[in-house]
Amino acid sequence: MRIAIFHNRYAQRGGEDSVVETEAELLRKAGCEVALLRVESAPLLHSRAARVRAALHLRWNPEMVERVARFLASHPADVAHVHNFFPVLSPSVHATLRSLGVPIVQTLHNYRLVCANGIFLREGRPCEECAVRGPWRAVRYGCWRGSRMATAVWAEATAAQRRWGTWLSCVDRFVAPSTFAKRKLAAAGLPPERIVVKPNPVPDPGAPAPPGRGAVTVGRLAPEKGVALLLDAWRTLPGAPSLTIAGGGPDEAALRERARGIPGVRFLGEVARERVPGLLAGAAFAVAPSLCYEAFPVSVAEAMAAGRAVVASDAGAMSELVEPGANGLLFRSGDAASLASACRRLLEDAGLVAALGREARARYEEELAPQRSTERLLSLYAEVIAAARAGRSADSA
Repeated sequence: MRIAIFHNRYAQRGGEDSVVETEAELLRKAGCEVALLRVESAPLLHSRAARVRAALHLRWNPEMVERVARFLASHPADVAHVHNFFPVLSPSVHATLRSLGVPIVQTLHNYRLVCANGIFLREGRPCEECAVRGPWRAVRYGCWRGSRMATAVWAEATAAQRRWGTWLSCVDRFVAPSTFAKRKLAAAGLPPERIVVKPNPVPDPGAPAPPGRGAVTVGRLAPEKGVALLLDAWRTLPGAPSLTIAGGGPDEAALRERARGIPGVRFLGEVARERVPGLLAGAAFAVAPSLCYEAFPVSVAEAMAAGRAVVASDAGAMSELVEPGANGLLFRSGDAASLASACRRLLEDAGLVAALGREARARYEEELAPQRSTERLLSLYAEVIAAARAGRSADSA
């Protein structure tokens, strides 16, 4: 099977980038011929002219039409898999693929099709106004990058794709990484019969080590990830337990300052993905304190792969992975006292930590291991390829 993958990398590396790389590697190992067209958002940070050009091309980037066509001429594909297309690739990638007769699978890693910031969060609280009232609602709040003008560009491009029917006419199947994400996207107007739930793949780090000490949280240090809440909770815990914070991002300096005077807290900054299993092995449990509706919390799945219990917020898809009292504990999203209580419980009960960790690993092996993810993906590809061929046969009859 020949697969063409398209992905717009973010300016700062995130979980989606890891998912794309992992899926591509797994597909190659399964015997597929994989070609990856990847564009970068990082240059937009360093050039105002580049940002203006990207804004003008948000709804349709003519440069990508030619680039995608050249790419497919060099790498013929049976199916195309689009991941993030925002902002450089633009929906022109979908229209170009459709014009060339290539069936399209689109993974929806976030809620960008219906929410300006992609995470259904405003001022630290869940917000679904755009899903209910339309994309122009976001302009009132400046939801994209805190700018009404930038948000208006997103709203206009989003409204244009809806008028043109891009998602209905160009995408054969959408992939949502969780049932929660599928439900939200379907409620916002995507056809539920075209949305397939497939969790993101997480590499197997091997047999888990015995639980270590303290807690670890891994992820981007941005407001929606809830690390400030975690620090507030940690401040109330007795005995100066260790807390390792791995990740970089726009909130790093502020969070380091907030952590002053809290014993046991250490920041590692951004770490390579290959270091994450070692960090998890050195901890007793992991914490995922997100405030936003996570579509699929990769950090939680990684902790489960390492055989670690997880303390997670009850927002978004967290509760699909973390079953309270079975493989981890849930706390009320945004509630520091509830988070502190859950962490305290694990810090005081090594037997519970070990039991939850064993169950977490079992759940990973059953549902999230690479082989299972690849099988689901190959089955989906085969389905859309067969449907496309059947459609061409019907048209020629």
